[in-house]
Amino acid sequence: MGSRPFSNADPFLQLIVLFLLAFFCVGLFLLMGQGLLNALWGVSLFENPTLISDYENEQVIRMNRLLLFFQHLGLFVVPAIIFAALCSTNWKKYLGFRFILPQFAVGSIIMIIAALPLINVLAWANQSIVFPEFLAGVEKTLLGLEESAALLTEAIAGSPDINVFLVNIVVLALLPAFGEEMIFRGVVLPILRKWTGNVHLAVWISAFIFSAFHLQFYGFLPRFILGALLGYLFVWSKSLWAPIIAHFINNTLALFLMLLLAREYIPEEVDQFNATWLDWLLVLASIAIIVVGIFFLTKYSKGWRNNRLANRLQQETEPHHREVRDIE
Repeated sequence: MGSRPFSNADPFLQLIVLFLLAFFCVGLFLLMGQGLLNALWGVSLFENPTLISDYENEQVIRMNRLLLFFQHLGLFVVPAIIFAALCSTNWKKYLGFRFILPQFAVGSIIMIIAALPLINVLAWANQSIVFPEFLAGVEKTLLGLEESAALLTEAIAGSPDINVFLVNIVVLALLPAFGEEMIFRGVVLPILRKWTGNVHLAVWISAFIFSAFHLQFYGFLPRFILGALLGYLFVWSKSLWAPIIAHFINNTLALFLMLLLAREYIPEEVDQFNATWLDWLLVLASIAIIVVGIFFLTKYSKGWRNNRLANRLQQETEPHHREVRDIE
């Protein structure tokens, strides 16, 4: 991958550098976002920090959307690119932006859609967790964080306006799909794989970090499993495009569902797991499709790897064969 300052650095040091880059860049980009807020609306969050929580104000919602855009750039996209450039002369290749075979692209879409019932039941189980009495304070704090995140999501993505939906596709679906995959699958997973020497440990630890990073305890379990699935899609396909596609589809479907709810085309119960026989049947079907998908994707992955090795061997032996023919 070329000689760069951190090409052969210790994995722990690489994680520290990545963390510092993310910390510095997100601070810088949020300052840039604040500057733009001041230029567009004459608002200073330093003088009035509570203003950003006034979700009844449409202007404040647009401000939150703008800040989220800058936050994703500063926290994920830019640090990933800078870190990759510090480790390789080809940052795109380092992050995994390689050609993706059609079967992996299609398989990623099928897998993420098939996983939705399983994700829903895991969310239901996670939200059913009740803390013991002596941890009531912790539970109250976690519920408060969850409620704040839900209010922000509802404010930004709960509009029935199609134009707002299209803007949200970019800010809440496309940009997070690229940024989060660049960091968690493109950078963190390979570092952990190098550190632990085990690809499965790397996938699950990076999935844990991915879920914990969102600071939503009552959504931790489904996001943890989702992170593991995205990690394996990256490992199987050898391309970051697979988890990016799956992540984007997942986010877009969630936004589309919120649009339908906002327009009252569907009842709220559609987005809830009610533990009926039909819900459990969908969960079983979800697991079955995922298992079958894993079988075929691992099969394609092994076949593709063997073909690449065969082609490489053929390229290495062809000059020798030509020399032998010349001698003869």
